[in-house]
Amino acid sequence: MKEASAENPEAVPAPAEARLKRNLILSLVIVGVLMLGMIALLVVLAVDAYRSPVQPSPGAAVVSLLRDAAIILVAFETLLIGILLIVLTIQVQALVSLLRDEIRPMLETLNDTLATVRGTTRFVSHHVVSPTIQAASFMAGVQRVLKEMAGFLRKR
Repeated sequence: MKEASAENPEAVPAPAEARLKRNLILSLVIVGVLMLGMIALLVVLAVDAYRSPVQPSPGAAVVSLLRDAAIILVAFETLLIGILLIVLTIQVQALVSLLRDEIRPMLETLNDTLATVRGTTRFVSHHVVSPTIQAASFMAGVQRVLKEMAGFLRKR
């Protein structure tokens, strides 16, 4: 397993990712336990149906128990879907709140910083870079003129 270090910041999971992963694992465990409970209940009911003297045949009892278990399973799934829709609605509301309360101010701060950088760049360009380029080009011209004059004087 990789260890998190200062050189590899991607290895450190964000708190939101860790919370999401923990919630996902917890919900999968709960659903698995409930499904195992439903299967165990079905087995117990089937065994009980074979022992019941009231039913005319064990096959009919098992079929009726399977039908009842299927109805219970569909009702349970409907309940689970309703709960998950409520959780989804709450998560979407939390996301909208996060975008409104945290991301928007960050973007506004970023825009202010970019405006400051843009102004600083213009200032440095006009007051430092342009005069430096002009002075360097003037000095290069003077140097070239002196070189040419020295070459002309040597020829004579």
